[in-house]
Amino acid sequence: MARNNTYFGETKEARLKRFRDNSPKEIIEDLLTSIQNYFNNEIKATLKDPDNRQTLLMLLGIHSVALTISHGFFNKEGVKGYRKFLLTYMDGDSSDLKYSTIAKELHAWRNVIAHRWLNILGHEIGYDYEMSEGWKKVENVIYINPKIYLQQYLRSFNSKEGGILYKYSNILNTEAKLSAAKERFLSKYKEQL
Repeated sequence: MARNNTYFGETKEARLKRFRDNSPKEIIEDLLTSIQNYFNNEIKATLKDPDNRQTLLMLLGIHSVALTISHGFFNKEGVKGYRKFLLTYMDGDSSDLKYSTIAKELHAWRNVIAHRWLNILGHEIGYDYEMSEGWKKVENVIYINPKIYLQQYLRSFNSKEGGILYKYSNILNTEAKLSAAKERFLSKYKEQL
């Protein structure tokens, strides 16, 4: 039987005390490091086997991180939080890499995947692993290249490519902002679902 490595080695009481008693950086860096070391390894694995790509799981995983970060850093939820994450961390320089442009559609597609599965939106989203663009609209269908989407996401964690997520002090640039982010992350940590 395997344990969830993200929580291995520390009781929930000890972790909560550590988060409460230390600076906001403790919970923020713990979150980012655990996403990078555990969650992102699973997200990367979704596209490793070209004969058995797990595109929907990749999209759900990235969306989960986007909403978690946006809630904590920006106090934004839903499509507004998702768009803010894309704009801040994933958008590239060319228009086909500006995923924030289609944030509403991608967020709606995530909701279909997670909550409905059969929905007319499925006729308006497609994947093309071979196209050179990150995304493009052809007639009424938005095509996404999942490999490029994943690369843009992973780039935000990669210190060799800027690791912009780890430069959170550019956004949380006052003690008040850091403390507010800490409280938002703490509230999610303590929340019983």
